[in-house]
Amino acid sequence: PQSRGTISTHSPTTRTRTTFSRTMASERKFFVGGNWKCTGTKDSIKTLVDGLKEVQFDASRVDVVVAPTFLHLSGVASQLAGSNIVVAAQNCGKHGAGAFTGSHSAQMLVDADIPWVILGHSERRSIFGETDELIGEKAGVALAAGLKLIACIGESLEEREAGDTLKVVLRQVAAYAKNISDWSSVVIA
Repeated sequence: PQSRGTISTHSPTTRTRTTFSRTMASERKFFVGGNWKCTGTKDSIKTLVDGLKEVQFDASRVDVVVAPTFLHLSGVASQLAGSNIVVAAQNCGKHGAGAFTGSHSAQMLVDADIPWVILGHSERRSIFGETDELIGEKAGVALAAGLKLIACIGESLEEREAGDTLKVVLRQVAAYAKNISDWSSVVIA
């Protein structure tokens, strides 16, 4: 009989994935994240943060991360200081500092003590045209800078209805894998 989470196969690739999954599951905490997208005013965010700070949870068992807009990122981080809730940026570029109007680099996030970044969100893919390859490159840059990564994957409604979910998800994970050698700072969402 197989133990829970183990897949028996003769494929070296699957054995590697099985070992990876078993190791990751035994070493990881639960993860709860909230992406605030392009919403919030100073008043509504203060109310939300005040409520979040009252939530009791065991930080040794769960990571709690919120992703406000870039405009509110530092303010929310300051308001959450002393709690066990941390912030994530909703995106970053694959570039360093330079003439990239409207963008921000992974190094800037690290400098601002922002520990997490979300990359590959469906809206970045569908609205802003970010490709799997670009997202994978950004992931490598973010991790190299010292950020933790929330790596988004998932199919569109059209892809799901066409029966292409597995193909899409595998393609997206493969693009991340080309740029990630250590998955210890990565959560797949």
